[in-house]
Amino acid sequence: MTAMTRQARGQPAMTIPPEAADRLRSGPVMIVDLAAVQANFRLLARRSAGRAAAVVKGDGYGHGMIACARALERAGARTFFAARLDDALALRRMLAPDTEVAALDGADGRSLAAAAGAGVVPVLNGPEQLEAALRLAAARGSRLRAFVHIDTGMNRLGFGPRDLDRLAAGIGALDVAAYMTHFAAADEGDIAFCRTQLRRFRAALRRLPPAPVSVANSCGLFLGRAFHGDLTRPGKATFGINPLPGDRNPMTEPATVLAPVVQVRDLRRGDPVGYGSAWRAPGRARIAVLAIGYANGYRRSAGNAGTVAFGGRTAPVVGRVSMDLTAVDVTGFPEGRIVPGSIAEIVGPSISYRTLARSEGTNEHEALIALGTGCPRVCVGSVPARADLPPDRDRETPPLPGQASTGEDR
Repeated sequence: MTAMTRQARGQPAMTIPPEAADRLRSGPVMIVDLAAVQANFRLLARRSAGRAAAVVKGDGYGHGMIACARALERAGARTFFAARLDDALALRRMLAPDTEVAALDGADGRSLAAAAGAGVVPVLNGPEQLEAALRLAAARGSRLRAFVHIDTGMNRLGFGPRDLDRLAAGIGALDVAAYMTHFAAADEGDIAFCRTQLRRFRAALRRLPPAPVSVANSCGLFLGRAFHGDLTRPGKATFGINPLPGDRNPMTEPATVLAPVVQVRDLRRGDPVGYGSAWRAPGRARIAVLAIGYANGYRRSAGNAGTVAFGGRTAPVVGRVSMDLTAVDVTGFPEGRIVPGSIAEIVGPSISYRTLARSEGTNEHEALIALGTGCPRVCVGSVPARADLPPDRDRETPPLPGQASTGEDR
């Protein structure tokens, strides 16, 4: 299927895949460049001291877990982390048998049995899950493969210092894929606390039998190889979110979100726009109403704060973002340039992930997951559709050795 070019009365041409163009007739669409996802992962894998896993939680940070995982598998990923067991089971069905799929949040006793039966590796995060794992291993008569999460300062999940004796006593019933920990402040550039966590992790490992270790998330990957371990776990950076706080983003942003103009209106001085009359025209003005709103993941906080672009030229959001509609000020555009059917860029080449997130008062993760949940997705790139796999919500179109160590966001 070939791409098509869309042009609206003087608006610079935009190359839009046909399936995306179909959806843009009535509402917004997210276009995900799978080749960019693959390129990001390959860059991160080259930086890793050992192997790199692919963390695809949050529906692939809003980019589409299944389609992106297929692409990442082709890019060389052999270990995948999802958040929930249901997501891990879906990945397990889609990926090759020689890949390893893990569920970050672990599972209770019943779910552990389901995971083990399906070939999903649980991450054990505390004593309760350990006890369930030991019971399952005893019932099976064999060791249970699992990742073991050691809490070193996140205070979210993981075995704390008081849990280590019990862990050490039961660890013989486990086939430990890796001991792992998670940096709490790498994305804030707090390298001192990362070092503290690494010291705590090493201290915990001295009380446990040897096994591979997994330390660095996306930001940790850029702190130096001492912070990596045998298996790194980049998540957000694979999907183009900047892993370098305050510095230029070294990653490629794969997602573009577009929305059509449904109406153009001329206003006089003082005319209000939207609910609560939250914006009034300061003089003669022209607004374009876009078919996107908070039901599509474009947050209400972007009202009077967000920016969109038409052919590289920006236009501010005016008034409140409604459930399905958003108004932007196009007063400065030439007459006839913006018309019904013109296409606005919500995020993409002219509106970066960070620009979007800042206008919404949040981080890139939340902004992209919201848009990816609320907008239909069309994936382009190097992963062909496979007739032997069940369909998922992401429509795909054709192109557009562990190192022993003592020593995302995810």
